[in-house]
Amino acid sequence: MQISFKAEDGIALGGYQLNAEQAVGVVLLNPGTATKTTFYMPFAEFLVQHGFHVILWNYRGFCESRSFSLKHANCRYSDIGNFDIPAAITYAKTQFPDLPLLCVGHSAGGQQIGIAHNSNTLDGLIAVAASAGFYRHMPLAYRLKAYFFFYVFAPITHAVFGYIPAKKLNLMEDLPGPLAREWGNWCRHESLYFSPQFLGTSVPENAYKDVEFPIHVFSADDDEISTEKNLENFWRHVSSQHPINFTRYRASDSLKKHIGHFGYFKKDNLQIWQDILDKLKAML
Repeated sequence: MQISFKAEDGIALGGYQLNAEQAVGVVLLNPGTATKTTFYMPFAEFLVQHGFHVILWNYRGFCESRSFSLKHANCRYSDIGNFDIPAAITYAKTQFPDLPLLCVGHSAGGQQIGIAHNSNTLDGLIAVAASAGFYRHMPLAYRLKAYFFFYVFAPITHAVFGYIPAKKLNLMEDLPGPLAREWGNWCRHESLYFSPQFLGTSVPENAYKDVEFPIHVFSADDDEISTEKNLENFWRHVSSQHPINFTRYRASDSLKKHIGHFGYFKKDNLQIWQDILDKLKAML
């Protein structure tokens, strides 16, 4: 069923709630930035079939949460972790107060969970392709695409239209200008938002500090963003009471010899789905 709730600053958010029979836990499924919510639906249905309620939602301005005009909208990238994710956690715990709450966070959904002030109410996190996004640690071809998007396409289209119409070019969902600007600025820094420029200002000083839940990080060796250096430069800043475990896939072992940044959630990689499921069950 479709759901709606409000971010902690009052912005309307939306998504889907999928209920399992005799559920053993709840999964909050956080998408990547500007990624269509329904892209994750087959994976969400897989989790439901294996005993998990799933809250599949999106961030302010995207898909089911596009409750306002993006033109000249003042949304920032850090609003996701400061306001949106905390509200999603609260919604999930209110709906299912007696079940363990786990999170599967893709890309930004795994990065920004550590910003949420109530993240320690989670019982576990599966972080998929969650890392720093430093341009210079991406493969050259992808790095040039990122430079073009953030430094040419985004500023020009924002100046012309008041927002970034990325959907028209099949790049991603449309974005508010300030959100894309802060996102791009984070990627200029080797440690992403852990840079002193952001930590303690737009991002809380205690982001991802003293984590009280287990974390397992999934990545792939052909992921254009979550390269080894970007993974290292993000997770070295995270302090946890539990070991942070990692699984890194070789794309050459996958069915189509490709995983990239999004293939984790495609049906071609059912083994990854099973591995995530196994880790979720182990966290219960």
